[in-house]
Amino acid sequence: MSIGAELTAAREAAGMTLEDVAERSRVRRTVIEHIEADDFTLCGGDVYARGHLRTLAGIVGADPAPLVAEFDRLHAPHGPSATEVFESETAARPERRGPNWTAAMAVALLVVAVIGVLQLVNRGGGSGRTAISEPTGSSSAALPTASASTTSPAPSSAPTNSAIAALPGGVTVRLTVNSGKSWLSVTTGSTESFTGIVAAGTTKVFTDPASVKLVLGNAGAVSLNVNGVEIGSPGKTGEVVRLSFVPGNPLAGG
Repeated sequence: MSIGAELTAAREAAGMTLEDVAERSRVRRTVIEHIEADDFTLCGGDVYARGHLRTLAGIVGADPAPLVAEFDRLHAPHGPSATEVFESETAARPERRGPNWTAAMAVALLVVAVIGVLQLVNRGGGSGRTAISEPTGSSSAALPTASASTTSPAPSSAPTNSAIAALPGGVTVRLTVNSGKSWLSVTTGSTESFTGIVAAGTTKVFTDPASVKLVLGNAGAVSLNVNGVEIGSPGKTGEVVRLSFVPGNPLAGG
C-alpha cells in the first residue's frame, strides 16, 4: 500500500474528513489531497513533506516512522553521495577562527603568577627564603579580572521556553545535534551569524525578525524546532540540506 493510501485508510478508519484533518493540522486541504494521491509537489520540498507526513499521521492515528522511511526510499537523491558533497563543502568553507582566547588566558595567568612571586621576594628582604603559600592566594584573587577580560561571548546559547515565546512575529530556530556532529552555516536576515562544526549534545537557537537560513551537513544528526513547531530531522545521515524559514507555522500552507 502506498504512503497516500495508508494515510487515506487511517483517516477514514478514524472517521475524519479532509476538512477535519486540515483544521487540526493547519495544512491546506488541497495539500492533503495531493499527499493522499502520493503527489508531494505542493509540500515545498522534502523537509516539509516529511513534516507533513509526521503531522498528518499523528492526527489520523497512523505510525509516521514507516511512512517517512518509505518517502526517503522513494525520493533518495541521485548523483554524488551526500557524504561526498558534505566533505567538499566543508573543505571549501573552513571554520572561521577567532582570537586565541586560550593563549591569552595563559599569558594573563603567567603575568599574575610572576607579579605574585616578585611581591613575595620583596617582602622577604634578605632572609633568603621564598614562601609559596601566599602567592596562591594572590594569584587566585587576580584570576577573576583576567578571566573577565578575556572571555569570548558564545555565538549562541539555548534560551528557556519563555525566551522563545517572547519573540512573536519573528523567526526562532532551535537546532539540536543528537549524535555525531554536523557542519552548520546560519544566516539571520542578511548577516552570516555562524559557521562551524557543532558537536553532539549541542543546542543552538537563532532568531531574526524576517528570516533564518541554514546549511546543514549530516542533517540526519540534527533535529529542528521552528517557531515552536517540532520538525524533527530535516534529512538523512551524511546529507547536506539547505533550509529557509520565515515567521509563522513552518508546516502550514506548504
